[in-house]
Amino acid sequence: MIVITDSNIFISALITPRGVVASVLAEKGRIQFLVLDYVIEEVENHAQKIADISDKSNQQIITNFRKLIAGIGIIDKDEIPKKDLIEAKKIVQDIDINDAYFVALHLYKRHKIWTGDNALANALKKKGYNFCITTAELKKKLYKK
Repeated sequence: MIVITDSNIFISALITPRGVVASVLAEKGRIQFLVLDYVIEEVENHAQKIADISDKSNQQIITNFRKLIAGIGIIDKDEIPKKDLIEAKKIVQDIDINDAYFVALHLYKRHKIWTGDNALANALKKKGYNFCITTAELKKKLYKK
């Protein structure tokens, strides 16, 4: 299984390193994670806020993030075809334009988006787009009996 990983997933894993999100992210042998290149900068730019929330140092957050991102496929946002980005912007224009690149990457690669943003997932579903996957759904797929 391959999933596009939203930035909020990494933030959640950094805040709660022993939580469910972090444990799913650790399953790199069973799930291939894809991330947009700018997510790295975004998370590193918010490292101090994450550190404040998690009672860790800024440097610890950066170090932990680099461990999380190791072995994950990084996609340059400029690799996404312009037609997919235009379509994605139309889809999310009334939801959250900041999520356009994640949706565009889905349109380009056809993999589900793993996001903790329930508002995004629900709004997309309301519009008839069922391409988000939740942490609970991923966990269920990982631990099938």
